[in-house]
Amino acid sequence: MSEARSLATRDYLVGGFLCIAYIAVLLVTESDLAMSRDESFYARAAKNSAAWLSQLVTDPSMALDRASIDRAWRYNWEHPAWMKLMFALSWMTHDAFGIFGAEATAIRFPGMLSAGLLLWLIYAWAAAVMPRGPALFSALAFGSMPRVFYHSHLDCFDIPIAFFSTLVAYLYWRSLSDRRWVPLLGIAFGLALATKHNSWMLPGVLMIHFTWIRIDQAKAGRPERSSASWLVSMLVLGPLLFFATWPWLWHDTWNRLGAYLSFHLRHVHYTYQYLGVSYFEPPLPVSVPFVMTLFTVSLPILALALVGLYASRRGLAPPWTTRPGASTTRRTEVLWLGCMLAPLLAIALPSSPIFGGTKHWFPAYPFISLFAGLGLWAVLENAPAWLRSGRRWASWSFATLCLLPGLVQAAHSHPFGLSHYMPIAGGVPGAADLGMNRQFWGFTTGSLVPWLIENLPNGGRVWICDTTYDAWMMLQADARLPEGIRAVRSMSEADFALVHHERHFAEVDYQAWVAYGTSRPVHLLRYDGVPIISVYENPARATVAAD
Repeated sequence: MSEARSLATRDYLVGGFLCIAYIAVLLVTESDLAMSRDESFYARAAKNSAAWLSQLVTDPSMALDRASIDRAWRYNWEHPAWMKLMFALSWMTHDAFGIFGAEATAIRFPGMLSAGLLLWLIYAWAAAVMPRGPALFSALAFGSMPRVFYHSHLDCFDIPIAFFSTLVAYLYWRSLSDRRWVPLLGIAFGLALATKHNSWMLPGVLMIHFTWIRIDQAKAGRPERSSASWLVSMLVLGPLLFFATWPWLWHDTWNRLGAYLSFHLRHVHYTYQYLGVSYFEPPLPVSVPFVMTLFTVSLPILALALVGLYASRRGLAPPWTTRPGASTTRRTEVLWLGCMLAPLLAIALPSSPIFGGTKHWFPAYPFISLFAGLGLWAVLENAPAWLRSGRRWASWSFATLCLLPGLVQAAHSHPFGLSHYMPIAGGVPGAADLGMNRQFWGFTTGSLVPWLIENLPNGGRVWICDTTYDAWMMLQADARLPEGIRAVRSMSEADFALVHHERHFAEVDYQAWVAYGTSRPVHLLRYDGVPIISVYENPARATVAAD
């Protein structure tokens, strides 16, 4: 890998275009997605935050009172405030000026912005160390990952923390040669801490890299003056910004901070279906993050990432093998490898709590994409001369062919992003046969809306499974679902019961069979032929309809 070069105006323009284009695609496709369970929690928290921000402007002393802070921030206290504040500001802007087409779009927009900025960042970092073509490939490789594409639409924290984690690593890398980047690094780390707990591991990963290059320099006989100012910036500015942006911590600080840490260290929430086994508590199999990455990221991208790792073997050589007089670098490959492996290994640890799938190791994916760009570069550099230079179209054709499977699969997966699996898993049917999660978060309920409208033209009552009341109401607030079709808490009161196909909902299926006297659904929502939601009809309604 070449040493870093300065970015030209052209690079900023390309990165900016990527950012804007990706956000535009997300905005165009967002209305196809009903709010997931977690999204509805964060949307409600964002509205609470918006009310507090309004009070902060109109009556600061009252807003800063403990009672006001507790009232506004008690809900969803287990997650830091930064992105909820961003969701709130976006929603408030929409409420004032009507910028977005729907309320859900407004709340989701900061997540989409994070996704666009992450593509820009991936391209910028790649363009600093490799040719522009492979750099562009790296950014597109990330954006075309089906699960990344799905999550990029949401008002959640998973894409934002991937952005901030990558930004922290990039600013650290820049600060090794220019200390002017050091304050920005501390600020970025603070925003990462204020976004999600994935950020906790970042100082350790960077410290390993820093130690690595210092040993490397000493072995080469070219020791440089060690400066850990970057670490000081992170450890001072980071916690300060984390605290300053989260009003919930301003009172009873230590008890609330302890509760936050305890929640995420012991959090066991999702039932996880993996290769035919339901896991309700730790440990998960060590293979989970690696197999799920294999099953959900296109094979050409993973293959090129492996090629990139092989091409980087000299840069990844242990520092104790460095010979006296050798030239030393920032060991960018080592940094990328550490940032890629850390999120995967954190989930693979037996002590890791049960979590909800690929989103929890998204910070690894930008670095998979960067290595894929290196792999493409290595392939083209070792290709025949006519492919490298004489016929530029051939190089671009090869890159396009490598991107195409991911792009096709991302388009095909929409709006069933969490139900999608790559051909190596046998697609969606193959993954179902293997006993993998078909979905979670109740996000597919929105795909039933056309059927519900057709079968409840005059309104009716629906019992919903794994879908929050807030998510249902958001469909109605945005006029995606008629207000006359109401969600109810009792199956016996409902015209239809919706039961999602997840192993731990088998009991719910049984409840519907008992309540309605039949095991046969009146309708099945399928994705690639695989049942996703069963719809059961209340016989009382069926009798009325017949009369």
